[in-house]
Amino acid sequence: MNCEEAIKLMDGYLDGELDPIMNQAIEHHLRECHNCDQAYKTQRSLIGAIGNATPYFKAPAELRERIRSSLREETTEQPVRNGVPGAHVVFHKRQPEPRSILSEIPWNWLGLAAAIIFAAIIAFNVVPRSQRPGPDQFLATQLIASHVRSLMANHLTDVASSDQHTVKPWLDAKLDFAPAVVDLSEKGFPLVGGRLDYLDNRPVAALIYQRHKHFINLFVWPAGSDAAGATRAMTRQGYQLFHWVDPDFNYWAVSDINAKELQEFKQLFEEQIPHH
Repeated sequence: MNCEEAIKLMDGYLDGELDPIMNQAIEHHLRECHNCDQAYKTQRSLIGAIGNATPYFKAPAELRERIRSSLREETTEQPVRNGVPGAHVVFHKRQPEPRSILSEIPWNWLGLAAAIIFAAIIAFNVVPRSQRPGPDQFLATQLIASHVRSLMANHLTDVASSDQHTVKPWLDAKLDFAPAVVDLSEKGFPLVGGRLDYLDNRPVAALIYQRHKHFINLFVWPAGSDAAGATRAMTRQGYQLFHWVDPDFNYWAVSDINAKELQEFKQLFEEQIPHH
């Protein structure tokens, strides 16, 4: 991502409107680019300052009768200007927002406003909860973000080696478990290396394999006692994911190769690990 792209997406990033992958891309760019990082900090501070400095005034009691009179008689704005100093400006600038005159509105209107607010709460809280993705979908988003981040940050590996006897000891020394590492070079999926990652609230191993010009991130961590053994495949944002569990480990393979090739990789890997 370059500076021009980052600036174009900055508003969406500040408003939390971007997907996790784009958020990761912008965050990486901000870490690398001092100018864009300063622009981001300045814009964030400006938003905060505007929000904190925006004046809110409680309308005076006299304004209630003046509003009613103006509505009934369609008089000029002169009676409003004769109220408490500053009331005219605040009323006209913030008229769409009910908070400035809320305490003075008759109770029947307050009831209607309460009903509208309650409906909004239902719309923005209850409905989204019923449509929230399940744990696997949320994890899939994290997996894809980690896969893309490793490519964008040029950080595919912490230990770069095609020798499984180099990669495995390095990972074993960094983790509280010992993942299986196999070399599938003869099968068309050469080992590139390994790295540490963090997923599902714990450190995990990431084994990196290559297929032609594409990379496969194979994430590995210990299986739970109630883990199911069925293989699951899914497609998200143009990426293929395969999940399977054996008696020892959870496996998630992520890549942009086609589903058939990723299935082939999964089968070849399973055939080579020791307990098979």
